[in-house]
Amino acid sequence: MSTINTYNDIFRRDSLKAKFEEIDDSIYVAEASLTNAEILALNTTPIEVVAAPGAGKVLELVGATLIFDYGTTQMASGGAVVLEEETSGTDLSSTVAAAVIQAAADSIHTMTPVAAVTVANKGIFITNATADFTTGVACAIRVKVSYRVHSTGL
Repeated sequence: MSTINTYNDIFRRDSLKAKFEEIDDSIYVAEASLTNAEILALNTTPIEVVAAPGAGKVLELVGATLIFDYGTTQMASGGAVVLEEETSGTDLSSTVAAAVIQAAADSIHTMTPVAAVTVANKGIFITNATADFTTGVACAIRVKVSYRVHSTGL
């Protein structure tokens, strides 16, 4: 004997709402890999790490890990790397200093959330808010972002 539907009323609206509210407490992880060219243009072209969640939803940054993989030539110029809210420019995380990206060594860094107002239906981007990096060759960045999705009811 097999059980096909243990939630006999799964299609009732109130049951679905309860299930979605359970999902809101889940922590998700998104990972993005940035090529050397993307790192060099990070100020000009921020990279989406987490897509906008949709109308009536907001993302909460839980934390992130930035993994810098040094290549063959050091980066120069540039500035601190940060996670920010899509289009608003609001910083969502602590920064990773430019010196880290300019170093001739591999490194791993934690990016913690900062108190910031978030706006419904906005994604999370990684950017360098000062200026583009220059001269780096064969470097890469991987960033792993932990986040929650909340329904706002708005």
